[in-house]
Amino acid sequence: MSILLLAGCTGSVDSSDGPTSDVSSSQAPSAGATSSPTASASAAPEPSPASSAGPAVNIPVPVKPALADENSAEGLEAFTEYWFELFSYGYETNDWAPFDAVTDPGCRTCAKTREVVADYYANGGWMDGGKFELLDFGTDLQMNTSGSFQAYAEYRQADLIYYDPTGSATPADAPESSVNAIFALYEDDAWYMLDFGKPEGT
Repeated sequence: MSILLLAGCTGSVDSSDGPTSDVSSSQAPSAGATSSPTASASAAPEPSPASSAGPAVNIPVPVKPALADENSAEGLEAFTEYWFELFSYGYETNDWAPFDAVTDPGCRTCAKTREVVADYYANGGWMDGGKFELLDFGTDLQMNTSGSFQAYAEYRQADLIYYDPTGSATPADAPESSVNAIFALYEDDAWYMLDFGKPEGT
């Protein structure tokens, strides 16, 4: 089984601990009195990674760092790292809304990979692993004639485990690290990924 390199479902929520109450040290309860618990904020549901028992649930959406909105080489690098985190999140949860919000629909490599992964989930399967890691990054931050900026990103992806609807696992080793070209647009004080793929001539 193969899925394009690059590139959860919701379930039951764990119950949180019951409410707690504090008794003031300066006033002990009188004999026979009953203490009433005070309301406490509900604890956030515990994340549960994918396993043979089912897909991942309650996985938090990656948070974009402030630097990722800066119009600089460092800002584009931070955005690229954040973008890879969103790609990893899509693999793990099949929630592509955060990824789509910062990725142009014209990115064909992105769209194809996203489609293949989503189809796998739609057929009742799920995945574990596949997390991306940005290893190296380079850009001269020179705007091209189309108004976008080019950079090069070396990355690797962790091994994947594919689960079919019965929970049967099929491991898949990820390839070695790769170097891809990225094209990004800076607009409205934020970066957007326009395209991602192998540099020309490779």
